[in-house]
Parts: sequence; structure tokens; C-alpha cells
Amino acid sequence: MSTFLQVLRGEWTKFRSVRSSSLCLFAAVAVTVLLELLGSTAGSTDANKQPRYSDEAYFVHKPLSGDGTVVARVVSQLDSQEWAKAGLLVKAGLAPGSPYAAVMLTPEHGVRMQATFDTDLTGTATAAPRWLKLTRTGNTVAGHESTDGQSWQQVGTVTVALPRDAEVGLFVASPANYRTTRTGSGSAITLEATVGTAVFDSVTVTGARTSPDWAGQNITSGPSKVNPMLGAGDGLARSGGTFTVTGSGDIAGYGIASWRSPGDDDVVMLSLFGVRLGMIAIIALGVLFMTAEYRTGLIRTTLAASPRRGHVLAGKAVVLGGVVFVAGLLASVAAFLLAQPGMHDGGYNPPAYPHVSLADGTTLRAVVGTAIYLALVALFSLGIAMVRRRTTGAIVFVIALVVLPQIIGPVISPEADIWISRLTPIAGLAVQQSIEPGQVIGPWAGLGVMCAYAVAALGLAYWQLTRRDA
Repeated sequence: MSTFLQVLRGEWTKFRSVRSSSLCLFAAVAVTVLLELLGSTAGSTDANKQPRYSDEAYFVHKPLSGDGTVVARVVSQLDSQEWAKAGLLVKAGLAPGSPYAAVMLTPEHGVRMQATFDTDLTGTATAAPRWLKLTRTGNTVAGHESTDGQSWQQVGTVTVALPRDAEVGLFVASPANYRTTRTGSGSAITLEATVGTAVFDSVTVTGARTSPDWAGQNITSGPSKVNPMLGAGDGLARSGGTFTVTGSGDIAGYGIASWRSPGDDDVVMLSLFGVRLGMIAIIALGVLFMTAEYRTGLIRTTLAASPRRGHVLAGKAVVLGGVVFVAGLLASVAAFLLAQPGMHDGGYNPPAYPHVSLADGTTLRAVVGTAIYLALVALFSLGIAMVRRRTTGAIVFVIALVVLPQIIGPVISPEADIWISRLTPIAGLAVQQSIEPGQVIGPWAGLGVMCAYAVAALGLAYWQLTRRDA
């Protein structure tokens, strides 16, 4: 063990003393982070890519002049879709896209407060029955929830540009289910419209001036890809103080791409996309760490000082893999965090796109898995460099196997792209996936494929190193 520790110390000394090692690490981190930052910034500032939205729901409303409060109890709600919405809404007008604020109940995400197509605040995770309250004070709107209508808990407050005369009332929406089927590097989207229903009672509106009459309005927005199935008068059934409201569609922001469907993009994977270019510097680092010794003849001194050649290869692998993992983790965390503001500005917001953070297990797996993937790429490069012993040839070979499949796969055919994504080292990038629909290979299975390549390359390198002269 002491002999191996000496080898390890020697390899670490060589690694940090070689200038090209530091340059490659810096290039990998810088390219990964800057590419992600520039990509998210460009997406949020492009004047030709304005945030898209869906503004579709059945709205039971009356005018509210000035400040006021609306209260209602959601007695029951049909679980038509996980993001089906039943609640209270204040809106600048009935036209689609008008500024709004809403507090609502959802079947699988509890109480939420949403506003202006880009704000989503979380309340208590609970199901009907639930009391809701929405209070407007100027342009400030506060949402509250309660179990009994007496003791209230604030969900949040938002600022919305509302005119003095606004519309307030009950609403129901139920988004379409988007089914994604992976076809090579692309995906096919099918839509399944859903219709939601909720029962309200104990509805009260207080304010400076309100109308005693309620009116039903089926709001339909042009940009959305989901059209409600209901006519203007079909969504409301009233019996005394009980309102049964039926609606479809959604009130949500859908991002900046003109033809992108809600939920069609993997937000976590997009936040780590810069790694695909940054790995080229990692490939160069892994190759140079081995071939530099052959080029200078230092390998003879190394093997003379450490006759157990397996220890030499193992020491290089431990040092290289450990350093690249740490650098890759820093780059992945930085890229993910820096990408979030730009992506939010570009419209990647709940409920169409879930909020993601490093506290989430799936996101953490993607970020840490990316660092592991980079370390495996470095080890694979090290093994290939040991076999080929020539810098240029080794770098070209590894890039051809790791990077080129991402480019040529989609060109050949969707079927070929699927198998290339499963069988080549790029399978390891599946560890970045955070959504399940249409996966070509699972996250850990994909990382396992990359691990197999690294182990095979190091095994071949060991065989060569013990049988060939330096």
C-alpha cells in the first residue's frame, strides 16, 4: 500500500506541474459554464422569441371596482389531470392574455397561487374540500387558504397591473395530457384533451362596488395548442348558492419557442447542455496525461521507479478521475445555477415546466451524474491514449466515438439514432434526464454503458502496458 501511495503522490505531482493539465481543466469548466450562460441569456433576450402562454378556462365572474375580496369553498374537484385547477381569479379583463392573479386547488400539487403567466407560489399540499380567499388592494393581490373558513393561512402575494374595474370570480381549467414518444434525437407529441369539474359553495364577494349577477365566460386564447371543448354557456350549473363549474385548457406560460409544446423539454438536461462541448477539453486532458510521458520519454523513468506497472496506471486513473470529477461537479453546479434565471425569463416556469432545484433528488442525480460521466470520459481517454501512445490519433479516436455520434445519429435515421444513443459512450448523458416519457435508455443504465467503455479501455491499457516496452 505504501508503494501505491508513493505512486499516487508522484502522479499527482506530475499532474499539477504540467501546464496543459490546468489549461484543459479550465477550458472544460469555462466552456461548460459560458455556453450554458450564453445559451440561456440569448433565449431570454431574443426579440423574436416572446413568451407564449395559454389563457383558457371557464370563468364565472362579476365586476369588481377598486379593492375587494372574494371567498369560496372548493367542495370537490374532479381529478381530470394532475394540474387541473379550481379556484378564484381576478383578471384585468376577459380578453385572453389579460393580467391576472389566482389562488387554486390542484389534484396532485395542492394549493397554488399563480399570476401573470410566470409566477407560481406553493401552498399546502391538500385536496378538496378547501376554502380559498383572494384579496385585492390596489395592484397587490394576496391569496389565502383555510380548512374551516375562519383561520386563514397566506399562500403568497403578487403584484399585478390591474385597472380599477376588474373581473373577479371562480374558474376551472384542465390542461391537456402531453404524451411524448422518443424517436431518435427527436420526439413525437400527442395531445389528449381533458375536462375538469369542481363544485363551489359559500361564495362571497365584498368590495367598493360589485354586481349581484354572475356571468359565465369560456376564455380561449389564440396562441395555445389546446382548444376547450365547451361552448360559452356550457360550463356553469347553479343551484342556489352552489356552483358546478366545468372547463378545459390552462392558464400558464409555455416558454419562448414558437412550436414547443408545454412539458416537451427537459429543463434539467437543458441546464447541463454545455457539458457536451466542454467534454472535448476533458478528452484532451485524459489523452495528454498519458501521451505527454511517451512524448518526453518520462515514461521510462516512471516505470523504472515503479516496476509494478499496474500501480502506475491505477495511480494515473485515480488522480485523473478524482480531479475531473471535482472539476466536473463545480462546472455542472455552476452551469445549472447560472442557467436558471435565463430559462425562467424565457418562459420555463410552472406548471408547464416544473420548478427544479438542487434539493430535488432527480436534479441532484443529474448534476452529480454529469460529473461522474466526465470522469469516466477522462478515464476512457486515458486508456485509449495508453493503447495508441500518440496524442493526435488518440484524441481524434475518442472524439469520433464520444462526440460525433451526437451529430451523425439524427442524420442517418431515427432508428439508428436510438441505437447509437444506447450503445455508444453518449449513452452516459442519459444520466442528465429528469423526465421519463420517451427515454431511449435509463439514466443509470446509460451511465453503466459509459462505465463499461472506461473499464474496457483501462483493461486493454493494462494489458498493453504489461506486455510492451516503454
